[in-house]
Amino acid sequence: MTIDALPADVAAWLPAFVADELRPEMIEGWVARTSSAIRRELPEIASEPDFVAALDEAVREHWLAFLAAFVQPEFRAHLPGAGGRMAREVAGRQLPLELLIKIYRAAQQESWRYVTGVVNALPADQIDQAGLLIFLWGRASSWIDAAITDSTEIFHAECSRHARGVVAQRYEVVKALLVGEPTDPRHTAAALGGYPLSVQHTALILDTAEAHAIDELDRIAREAARRLGGSSPLVVHPGGRQLWAWIGTRDQPKLDGLDDLAPSLQSISAVMYVGAPASDQDGFVSSHDDARRTQRVAARGTTSSPVMRYDRVELLALLGCSAEVDRFVDRVLGPLGSADEAAARIRETVLAFLSHGGNVEEAAEQLCVHRNTVRYRLGRAEELLERPVAKTGDELRLAIQHRDLFHTRGK
Repeated sequence: MTIDALPADVAAWLPAFVADELRPEMIEGWVARTSSAIRRELPEIASEPDFVAALDEAVREHWLAFLAAFVQPEFRAHLPGAGGRMAREVAGRQLPLELLIKIYRAAQQESWRYVTGVVNALPADQIDQAGLLIFLWGRASSWIDAAITDSTEIFHAECSRHARGVVAQRYEVVKALLVGEPTDPRHTAAALGGYPLSVQHTALILDTAEAHAIDELDRIAREAARRLGGSSPLVVHPGGRQLWAWIGTRDQPKLDGLDDLAPSLQSISAVMYVGAPASDQDGFVSSHDDARRTQRVAARGTTSSPVMRYDRVELLALLGCSAEVDRFVDRVLGPLGSADEAAARIRETVLAFLSHGGNVEEAAEQLCVHRNTVRYRLGRAEELLERPVAKTGDELRLAIQHRDLFHTRGK
């Protein structure tokens, strides 16, 4: 309802009402009543004196701005400066958006009590009480609704700004730790969100080929922490489609549970590189270095799996791929290093057999073949090697792993 549509008695009453409400004592009475009502509804904010002061300021500016707009022909609700500051204050204190909305709803309820009291005090035979109440409440409700909408936008923007600042600071602290720069332990602990350095650290590097899947890497990192028995991981986004994470545990974790994350990683074209667990600040650095070495091995090689663990490729990572290493591999494997498919299946069988301590049954279970198939392929391997597989040293396993990682076609 516009002012022009109001009955003459109501339209004549409005300027006097506004003039009366603008008296200093009336304004302060409004602030005291409304702020008290909000604090009764939300007692948790009463213990924060500086926040209460910000609340009083917001209540005052809202009322003054509302009164100024109230009698204008075209009513336009807007959020005063103190309202925006209060929204940023709530976000900065990491309080929930729900609290901010409840503040406005409590103010709305108090406004209703006040408005009905003012209208009911007017002589019913001289003014249209129902029409005035509808007019007053319509504009008050529009104001509150607009204030909530604008405050919500400011709240989310402030949360995003704060999060970006925290993430940036965390990344800078992590970089300083990784290069061995001196750091203040108290500042470091705060910047890392309380993540402790005096634990066993398992570092992860997660990389995805899908830009839309970057957020999914966070979920996988949290799931990895759960499987290792750790609390919330320390997560850093260094840029691109990559995520760094550290999982802190009290004891040396068992990493086998991470293999179960392979399907989730494959679904987003991602790979997880896992460093060897190590303790304290030095372990924080060394485990990440191990994860990076694992990543480099995968990048130089021709095959990889969704979960690449340093403890499985440590010697390969340290040796790298060079002409000297290739000559060693050729000498150890001989004809078993052939590129044909039959030789590849035999190498796979030999590796499974050696990995299970020479147990044919376990090798067959891993390969999903009959134990006689394993025995047959081992026999062929011994023919090609001209020596018993069971009596070979670790050099045969290393040579097969190197051959299949770095020199298998068709990645």
